Amino acid sequence: MYVQGKCYKCGGFLAVDNTKDASVCPFCNQAFIVEKAISSFSEASAQDTGAKKFSYDYDSDFVVERSVLIRYNGYTKNEVRIPDGITVIGESAFQGMSNIESVYIPEGVELIGEGAFSGCKGLQTISISDGVETVDRDVFNGCISLRSIEFPDSVKNIEAGAFTGCTSLESVNIPPQIELIPWRIFEDCTSLKYIVIPKKVKTIEDFAFAECTSLEDVKFECMRPDGDSSDGIDRIGMNAFRNCKSLNSINIPETVRYIGNQAFRECSSLKRLVIPGSVKAVYPLAFADCTGLEQVTFTGDTELYRGSNPYKYEKNSATFFNCPKLLSVTYSKLQKNYWAFPAYTKSQEPVNIENGRCRYCGGEFKGLFDKICSVCKAPKDY
Repeated sequence: MYVQGKCYKCGGFLAVDNTKDASVCPFCNQAFIVEKAISSFSEASAQDTGAKKFSYDYDSDFVVERSVLIRYNGYTKNEVRIPDGITVIGESAFQGMSNIESVYIPEGVELIGEGAFSGCKGLQTISISDGVETVDRDVFNGCISLRSIEFPDSVKNIEAGAFTGCTSLESVNIPPQIELIPWRIFEDCTSLKYIVIPKKVKTIEDFAFAECTSLEDVKFECMRPDGDSSDGIDRIGMNAFRNCKSLNSINIPETVRYIGNQAFRECSSLKRLVIPGSVKAVYPLAFADCTGLEQVTFTGDTELYRGSNPYKYEKNSATFFNCPKLLSVTYSKLQKNYWAFPAYTKSQEPVNIENGRCRYCGGEFKGLFDKICSVCKAPKDY
């Protein structure tokens, strides 16, 4: 059962499961002893003699233990106002309650626990007051009617899968203190059209925006580090924007160093691309199946990774596999990474490499007059 505790390492108030011996603080990410955290909270309460004492009369639908909302049982109500005096909305407190259409979270709530509103298919609006610091894993997972949400600036952490499958979500703000866009946070948000990435974000993790098929514009607040190395995104993870087929342009910041496997795969509306000089590595199939891509410019010495595991990266792991319109590439070491552009035809004549390369798989022809690829057996048609 959850009870109120206090992290004796960072001072954060939190909900703790008193059936466990130890847990991890969501604020400082440090392990703590549950019994000691409960004692720490009790001591803090006893010492707070000058504070006003409030007595809250909770609706019988709310199951509350020491300011932790454990469960809500209002199965016939459409509107919910979290009672004053609640500091933690517990794990799965409202999970699967399709009757709920709107929720108001008052000041005083600091933590929204894992899966708190997951599967609330009728939830359309939610109002979050200032003071919330952590939104845990899968909080709104599967809330298919949720259209928009506005987070207060107090939010410091939003965990993985928070909005996965919110197919009606059109707008959401990422608070300015956020430093990580976690795994699968917006996966399958098929109505999301616009997103702003705050300048403190350093990593967009795997599948963060995958299958956001309506996403048209991504704005990075920090396009340049401006001399401050603490700001600026460093890595775009694997499948981060996969199948964002409405994305017609992306301005990759000049702070990014790594672009992960299949990061922009199937972004079929993408036409032009500039890879800034800060990018040290682009991993296999990062822009594969970008069927509308026409022009790519590399402004630095970027390494393109082929990938060695055919079961993991498919037989053809070319960076720009199946980009049939890609006819303009500016790259200082094109010959070294010739295999990465299997559909880049006009400049793939033997003048660039002694024997020529197959445009389908990147395999080498054994001589200028050999018409069959030694790897995939495709005919030489240029």
